[in-house]
Amino acid sequence: MLKTIGFTCFSILCFLNAMAQERLPVIDSIHAKYHSETNPVSQCNTLYEIGTSYLKSNIDSSLTAFKQLEACAKKLNNDTLRIKSFLGLGKAYTDKSKLDSAQSYFDDAERLIETIQAKRFKKILHINRGILFFYKTRYTEASGEFEKALAIAIQDNDMDTQSRCYNNIAICKTYLGAFEGALKMHMESVKIAEKQQDSLSLAKSYNNIGLIYIDLKEFKKAEPYFLEALEIKKQVGNTIDIVGGYLNLGVNQRNLGVTYDDSIKLLEARHYFQEALRLSDAGGYTNGRNNAYVNLALVENSLEQYKTAIIYGKRALEASIQAKDVNKEMAARINLGDSYRLDKQFALAREQLNQGYELAKASENLYVQKEVLHILSLLNSDQNKFKPALEYYKLFQTINDSIASSEVKNKVNELEVQYQTEKKEKEIQRQRADIAEKELILNTKNTQLTGLIVLLAVLAILGYLVYKQQKLKHMQLIRENELKEALVKIETQNKLHEQRLRISRDLHDNIGAQLTFIISAIENLQYGFKTKNEKLTAKLEGISGFAKETISELRDTIWAMNKSAISLEDLQVRILNFMDKAKVALRDIHFEFDLDASLNRDVTFNSVKGMNIYRIIQEALNNALKHAHAKSIVVSFHKNDEGLKIEISDDGKGFDLNEMNPGNGIHNMRKRAEECHTELVISSSAGKGTNISFIV
Repeated sequence: MLKTIGFTCFSILCFLNAMAQERLPVIDSIHAKYHSETNPVSQCNTLYEIGTSYLKSNIDSSLTAFKQLEACAKKLNNDTLRIKSFLGLGKAYTDKSKLDSAQSYFDDAERLIETIQAKRFKKILHINRGILFFYKTRYTEASGEFEKALAIAIQDNDMDTQSRCYNNIAICKTYLGAFEGALKMHMESVKIAEKQQDSLSLAKSYNNIGLIYIDLKEFKKAEPYFLEALEIKKQVGNTIDIVGGYLNLGVNQRNLGVTYDDSIKLLEARHYFQEALRLSDAGGYTNGRNNAYVNLALVENSLEQYKTAIIYGKRALEASIQAKDVNKEMAARINLGDSYRLDKQFALAREQLNQGYELAKASENLYVQKEVLHILSLLNSDQNKFKPALEYYKLFQTINDSIASSEVKNKVNELEVQYQTEKKEKEIQRQRADIAEKELILNTKNTQLTGLIVLLAVLAILGYLVYKQQKLKHMQLIRENELKEALVKIETQNKLHEQRLRISRDLHDNIGAQLTFIISAIENLQYGFKTKNEKLTAKLEGISGFAKETISELRDTIWAMNKSAISLEDLQVRILNFMDKAKVALRDIHFEFDLDASLNRDVTFNSVKGMNIYRIIQEALNNALKHAHAKSIVVSFHKNDEGLKIEISDDGKGFDLNEMNPGNGIHNMRKRAEECHTELVISSSAGKGTNISFIV
């Protein structure tokens, strides 16, 4: 009675095995790679490798890695990494049997894939969601997801994914009762595995062929396939693959033991299930542990150890309910109910069997419905309730006939297709003669059509050449106009430069000469009259000094006007000249000009901006010389993130900014800074010197 139910549970695991990815890399080396990475994106991608590697050995460690990846993707605002974290978490939660959480992450991944058009992730999304639908017993939807993934894999020439998809579609078809279709899918997978010399995929294909033989009750034929699959998995597989191999072989050996009343085979089955349980516990593999409980309960029933079977059955039921896995809960209740029946605990048996039957109806699984009806019939018969026993048996027979009828119908449809194919082939042969007769007519028409096409092509080429010539002329006109505009602009600039030169000459020849005359006249007055009036002498010296300063300012203005652009090197020369003059008059003050070596000396400013920069520095130096009583004055040019930072600092007496009454000098400096589209920053306090800075 229990053969089909046991198969229901262990096939889920086989399904997962069919979805196994490539063999795990060495996890230690991936961890080392993660710690050596300096690029944040590369480090996050390594987290994805770690999570994927742990999927087949330690689900909890896998979840931890994918959650770290999710946090990292959010911090970097990287949608590609976020998709990877969602897919990884969905897969891990599926393996953990937390199906609602898995569904949520897959939905998030799909929305983000559509948003950024990341088509390369669609294949893995369809595969993983197919697994999820399978666990939810939605076999038709699961098969649809795998078919979508298969279409992408064929387009990408991805043989490995094609193999997995063929296997998964086959298992879905098996659950839907389409065994011949399932066998065809497995054969396609075998071809790919042999072509690629892929041992692990070949093992899965052997495993799935064994499953088909189990469906056909050919347990002896299934045994060598399962043994060969398990040996390959031990050599190249991971924990989940090996657990699946033990479970599959255990189920087949239990079926052999029950069919041929062979206790040796039953003991072998118990051993294989215990090995699966041990490996699942060690690796935190929830699905493997749950399947082992179910199958250990079955084999203990077969060995007539009903009390032990009930213990395993309760564990399986508890685990399936906790994992919200309807498929496993259905199998666990039916198997536990049968254990209670065999142990003569009829009330408990009926309760579990009825609940299992409702779940089987909800999942539309006719094979499970058939088996549970048979067990219910036996239960009533054991209680001498022959009328309900007969009713359950009739229902069992009805479903059994329905399945058989469906298989017969499929055979008839296949023969009908073969007949129609043969009929069409004869029709094709008859039509070939007609086609040959018409080909001559068609060839003549084709020749005419070819000539017309050639003529149209020549006309199209000529039209294209004319269009290109017109376009070239248009482009030449545009370039000529641009050249004219550039010449006009250059001519205007030349005229403006000539005007500026004329004005500067006039300033030098007229105002400069007059100021020189004034200075000379004042000096003659001083030496000619030799006045002893100190006030008059001071006044004359003041006028002479003012005139000299005016001449210096005038020379700076003429210098700026004569240049269309002022370079950084020009400013350096001008400021150093100013400092050299100041050193002659004030020998006790140390002057320093600090120019950042990384600055580009070819940087230029227009004449107005360059003059404003110079005047600000000049005014700051004058203020330091007149008021600060400084011992050291430093002018520095440095590059920062915002631009060129210019600083004038001294170690003088400083002043309190809150008590400062700004004069014309500071006002003019701020005004010039505004004209340079910057802000003048003054930092000073009593006794700690002054720092003036601005950025251009």
